Amino acid sequence: MSESSAPAGPRWQTQCGIGVALLLVAVVLWFDARQLPPSPAVGVGPSVALQLVGGLVAALGLAHLVAAWRARRQGLAAAADRGNRTSLALVMAGLIGQIVLLELGAGFIASSLWLFALTARGFGERVHVRLLAIGAVLALAVYLFFTKALALTLPIGPLERLLG
Repeated sequence: MSESSAPAGPRWQTQCGIGVALLLVAVVLWFDARQLPPSPAVGVGPSVALQLVGGLVAALGLAHLVAAWRARRQGLAAAADRGNRTSLALVMAGLIGQIVLLELGAGFIASSLWLFALTARGFGERVHVRLLAIGAVLALAVYLFFTKALALTLPIGPLERLLG
């Protein structure tokens, strides 16, 4: 197969490895959720959110295993793994930037918006006002869900102080 007609995406072995790793992460999340004490008040406690995330990670792991199995059956073993270093660098810069912003006191919403914008850019999206608005709404929704619905504390910055 020539390089231009090579199928896009990772080899089936890589997909299988990612699937197994995701399933292991899901098991750890479920185990950790079972170790949390029950919620002191009536309602949803932090263990429910962790179980939900564990379930979603397990679904992603299974999806990777199915994709690997299909790729193997179709004989796509010769697909080349071509990593995109620029995209990886942008996503890593987003993660590191979020940690730095949290340490500097920017708060959860601003640091999550930074992570969202750089991750979207790493996946090929142009960063514009609409993208930043979507990121801000998602970060705000996550913040409110964790602080109000689950009564958990997240890092507070200027935006969070305005929300009360």
